[in-house]
Amino acid sequence: MKKRFSGKYYKFISTNGFSFALISSTSNEGPQMQLITRDGSFQIRDNNSILISKDKITFNVAQNGLFFSGKIRMSDYHPLKKKAMGPFSIFSMECNHEIYSMYHKLYGDITYNGMLYSFYGGYGYIEGDSGKNFPEKYLWYNSVGPDYGVTLAIATIPFGFIHFTGILGFVSFKGKEYCLCTYNKAKIIINTPNYFEIAKGDYRLSVSVNGDGGHMLKAPVNGNMNRLIKENVAVETEFTFSKKGEVILSRKDAYSSLEYMF
Repeated sequence: MKKRFSGKYYKFISTNGFSFALISSTSNEGPQMQLITRDGSFQIRDNNSILISKDKITFNVAQNGLFFSGKIRMSDYHPLKKKAMGPFSIFSMECNHEIYSMYHKLYGDITYNGMLYSFYGGYGYIEGDSGKNFPEKYLWYNSVGPDYGVTLAIATIPFGFIHFTGILGFVSFKGKEYCLCTYNKAKIIINTPNYFEIAKGDYRLSVSVNGDGGHMLKAPVNGNMNRLIKENVAVETEFTFSKKGEVILSRKDAYSSLEYMF
């Protein structure tokens, strides 16, 4: 049996105070889907209750504790201009990471446990992972808005006989894409649960976190989804991206996503 997994992560933010994420994955155990909201995380029992196509996702989930229905269309994607992992993409890594859209537009409505939420004018984010395991220790952060995307991963990476701490950081704003990664000499300045900061030359990305908690999700170990991690899909953060002290982009975001597994 191949000890492999692959999955996609879709993030959705509405225009009236609601965000959620969908994780669609395939592992040694077969296909699985998970939903995470501000209220909890849910293992979807019937995979046919969520239908995913290129530009549309339809939900018709009815199970204990979760009634989730509606349709969301996606358009105007902003993919990275190159592979997220750069030169490391040629290797078969423990976990291979890709970003499909830093931010994009949403259209549609969702009914969640009796409440209707509009996603017309909303925005989203899409990434993917594949390989054998999630990193043993890692930080993952995402903030997305109607005109920007910020995502950061810091992880302990096995590579041959050594381990190193790797960085994948990207900022997309006003048609420009900024890369702050290990392979282009980005460095960690601070890495704590409530504040983290990286730098690449004259560029700096700093994030302050106001909150913790989150909800349990399944993650891969040797291709099986039997590790539990914790993600907050609606944590308050404030980030600043600057060059030589001059601010390029700064936002307060009540719907940031965060996993901190150090």
